[in-house]
Amino acid sequence: MQKPGIPTNEEERLSELRRLKILDSEQEKDFDELVELASLICGVPISLVTLIDANRQWFKSKKGISDNSTHRDVSFCGHAINGDDIFIIENAVADERFFDNPLVTADPNIRFYAGMPLKSENGYNLGTLCVIDSKPKKINEDQVRALKILSGQASKLIELRDKKNELEINNQKLESLNQLNNRITSIISHDLKGPINSLRAYLNSNYIDADSPEDLSQLFPLVKNNLNSLNELVENLLEWSRSTNDVNFIQVKIKDLVIEVCYLFEGNAIEKNIELNCELKDDFMVEADISMLRFIMRNLINNALKFTENGAVKVEAEKISPNKVKIKVIDSGIGIPKDLLERIKLKDKKVSTKGTRNEKGTGLGLQLVREFLSIHKTELNIESEENKGSTFSFELPLFSDK
Repeated sequence: MQKPGIPTNEEERLSELRRLKILDSEQEKDFDELVELASLICGVPISLVTLIDANRQWFKSKKGISDNSTHRDVSFCGHAINGDDIFIIENAVADERFFDNPLVTADPNIRFYAGMPLKSENGYNLGTLCVIDSKPKKINEDQVRALKILSGQASKLIELRDKKNELEINNQKLESLNQLNNRITSIISHDLKGPINSLRAYLNSNYIDADSPEDLSQLFPLVKNNLNSLNELVENLLEWSRSTNDVNFIQVKIKDLVIEVCYLFEGNAIEKNIELNCELKDDFMVEADISMLRFIMRNLINNALKFTENGAVKVEAEKISPNKVKIKVIDSGIGIPKDLLERIKLKDKKVSTKGTRNEKGTGLGLQLVREFLSIHKTELNIESEENKGSTFSFELPLFSDK
């Protein structure tokens, strides 16, 4: 038995097959109708739409056969994808390449085979549309032409299927962003007014004597906290606006990004006597939108500093599987009470609490962190123990160019 040759562009061909996300997908009526038509036109009991994977041929659609796949080494279609024209075997037992093939000597007892390659939009032969009979057979020019047309239609179906899936994903993202936009509008109407009204109340208070240093010294930290809260809200909204305009997944060196973000908080850490450790042991390359990832890290580190005094905040990254890394922000702060932790874990709940120095928050940052992680198809995990500290973590895929 002669095994099929491996195409010279095999690595790229398999990458194209993975990109299309069609392997092991459900049966689809459009493909089933094509194999039914191919069987009728050629007068054969078996017809298939096959896709040639690294070690198997998998059947996207089938007629007259019960198996879902066979090994690539015994596949006729593995031979067919090495050319661009139709591959025909009129009598397999009389062909030195196939006479002792298990698919010839046993069920389904192949004698006749005709397979036309399925070519992707980028020019790779992914598999075939083929017809099979257990008796020797010849097909005429019209039948050959019909198989070529049906193969072309199957190739177009694969591409249309991919475009449809891409459109559905984009629609889901758009719907998610629209929902977030509505929530942001609601938050702005409430949280933007809060600090402003509070400042107005302080400044208009009859109990504040502008000529009294003591009154002014009491007013200063109140004004500072409200301005910081207002600034945080505006920064979060601006970052949300920038990030959601153009989601772009690229290769990101997590070590460099963490150092960049931590640098912004060195002053805060010194002021609160916090050891800020952002030196990652490994330099992982992740696949992410860099603007969103920067926002996520900035909010989580800021949050850790907010609830820590005279302690430590540390960022860690560890490989948890061949293609995933877990990123953690760990603090030794005041922790989160159980009842509050349960509220925070409710993803649609906006929770805001004051820090160790009465730093105000809006609760918007954590909501946006969750939204951005959702776009990355991951989620935020929170572990906390009161008076001992908290750990906020999430997972990201390691970058792959395949």
